[in-house]
Parts: sequence; structure tokens; C-alpha cells
Amino acid sequence: MTKTSHIALDDFWPYQVVVLADQISRHTLSVVKAQADLNLSQWRVLAAVAEQPGRTAAEVTAITPMDKTIVSRAVSSLIESGLISKISDASDKRRSSLSATKAGRNIYAKVAAHLNTALVDEAAQGASPQDFTRMLKAYSEKMRQL
Repeated sequence: MTKTSHIALDDFWPYQVVVLADQISRHTLSVVKAQADLNLSQWRVLAAVAEQPGRTAAEVTAITPMDKTIVSRAVSSLIESGLISKISDASDKRRSSLSATKAGRNIYAKVAAHLNTALVDEAAQGASPQDFTRMLKAYSEKMRQL
């Protein structure tokens, strides 16, 4: 592999990934706002808890790109809105597990179905770096069209 002293952003796959991630995040926000009137932090917490009931706030923080203060605020607002519940650990009162309520599971299912339909079209298995970059650009174009 030849090293060069410049980056052609149009062909630089890490940059294309960042662009795609931003587009996915913006699209996800528009979907969760329209479908459930949630912000992205609330959606990430709800998704993490609905995916695996019983997770703690610390576990949610570990698997999401958010700090513990943002997770804590999202947890509080989701509890207040009746989308998740918090159950204290009998052996350690400082530790609580989180679970989606029926309303939370319904919202999660609706939003997840929409996102799966819009975002999960094909897998990138076995692609060369050039093919991967072309695929990222194709996904990016699809995101622009959404």
C-alpha cells in the first residue's frame, strides 16, 4: 500500500464513514422525533433497554456513545414518560435494572421496524476497500434521498 501526503476526501473511506454516520444519526433523529417524539439520547437508551431488559444505566452508558450524565437524564425522562421502568436490586440498593414498559416496547418496535426498513438493505461482506467506499457512497446517496 502506498502512503500519500494528502487525503482525497471523496475517496477516503474513513471520511465517508463519518459522513454516513452523521447522515444515519440525522435520519434516526428525524424518525424517532416523528414516530415517538423522542430525542436521540432517549432513543438510544430505550433501544438498549428494549434490546436487553435488565440492563443498568452503567451498562447502557458502556454500549452507547453517551456519557453517564446524558444517560441519566434520558433514563429519568423515559421513566417519567412511562416508557421504561427502574427496579432496585434487592442486594445492592445503589444498583437498578431498567426495562421497557409495554408502551416503550411498542414504540421501540415501531421505530426499529422503520429504521430496519430504511437503513438495513444489504451487508458489506467481502468487499474490497474500493468496493466498500463505493458502497458507502451509495448508502450516503440513499440517506440524502430519505
